[in-house]
Amino acid sequence: MNILTICSALNNSYLGLKIKNQIQTKIIKSDENYHSLYLISEIQNFLKNNSISAKDLNMISVNCGPGSFTGIRVALTIAKVMAGELNLPLVPLNTAEILLKAYDKKYLIMDARRDMYFIGTKNNIELVYKDKININKNEEILCDKRSLEIFPNAVCYEEKDIDLAKIMLDLAQDKYNNSNNKDEFNYLSIKANYIQTPSVF
Repeated sequence: MNILTICSALNNSYLGLKIKNQIQTKIIKSDENYHSLYLISEIQNFLKNNSISAKDLNMISVNCGPGSFTGIRVALTIAKVMAGELNLPLVPLNTAEILLKAYDKKYLIMDARRDMYFIGTKNNIELVYKDKININKNEEILCDKRSLEIFPNAVCYEEKDIDLAKIMLDLAQDKYNNSNNKDEFNYLSIKANYIQTPSVF
């Protein structure tokens, strides 16, 4: 099975390819967090450099968030268009299941602004007010830089450089293979997990 995976929800963008069990990945970095703006050309070059056409893909996977509002929208839009045009299954992943598997931690905490935080486990993500967080600070916690102020002993994923594309490829294939309802991978049903609701003016 040939799989393309895409993530631009975090501080870097990640692309991954599994071609007949051979894995290729790419991390796209930008000091200004503009990496998602170049995602289409990066995907085109990534496929070309690995001698594969989009038409040769069997499945696409995408990180639907939470994370960067713009990054999620860019990656999800590209993934949905590709899946729709190529008639491929689109496997949605979320930031918590990706990062917690990568770092082998129990909780993911992400600042959602306005005194709210995303609390993620491998099976669930919920939005919680700061004063309602009920997690022991000695637990195995992974967080973003902003959340270090309330969980100073946590591991900060933004200060590390794990290749998340490899994790996503494994998660996507497992999720697809273990599903009894392949309709859940219809691109029309996939939705974003935004880190915060956009302001209404």
